[in-house]
Amino acid sequence: MEQRNGSYVNGVPINVRVQAPPFAPPPQQVIPAATADHHLRDLILIICAGILVIAGIILTIALTSKRSFPKFGLKSLSVSELNITGSEITGHWNAEFMVRNPDIVSYTYQHPIFALLYKNQAISAIIMDKIHLKHKTTKSFVANGTVALSRRIVDNDNQVVVDEIARDYWSQGIVAFTVGFLYADHRAFLSATCRDVKVGFSNHSSHGTLLLDGFQYSPKITDHQAFTLCSTHAI
Repeated sequence: MEQRNGSYVNGVPINVRVQAPPFAPPPQQVIPAATADHHLRDLILIICAGILVIAGIILTIALTSKRSFPKFGLKSLSVSELNITGSEITGHWNAEFMVRNPDIVSYTYQHPIFALLYKNQAISAIIMDKIHLKHKTTKSFVANGTVALSRRIVDNDNQVVVDEIARDYWSQGIVAFTVGFLYADHRAFLSATCRDVKVGFSNHSSHGTLLLDGFQYSPKITDHQAFTLCSTHAI
């Protein structure tokens, strides 16, 4: 039982507050300046790397979404020294191409193939050294080759090509050819095909030139007409 004696209880003054000992905060950990600088550098590097990755993705999307491959056109096609006999056909061909590169990058094609075909059957082919197309430019170049056909060459319908060309030549004075361009490597594929290009031989001569719309002799045609004669496919 407590005993009160005046203003004391058990010897402790009742008007005196007993205070708890002051709170001592835990000691703070001091980070060395060198360690702080190292963490800051790491953070800056991570941020820079992220910015570069995002910029690369944006640039790739921009380039691929706006990428436009070169377009081919046929400016002229002629055949000279055509000689048709009962067993073979010989002659020379000359084609002038136009290539328009609307893309923002340049293209280089090493050793592309140019071919002259009759009804999907190749009758002559050449390999050029190199074609370089600068960005946003249009360039023309010439391909020429030799035709030497024998009766052993047949088309997809098992028809002798020599006989078919001779029949077109003697009956109409017009022979329709296909001119093709092909390039392929492990990174890219590009082909251009100019189908059913009619070459007229006036008075059954040995020299023939391109016919515009199958009627008008056109050794030179407009750029717009040239690009309408060909289709281009690229990957």
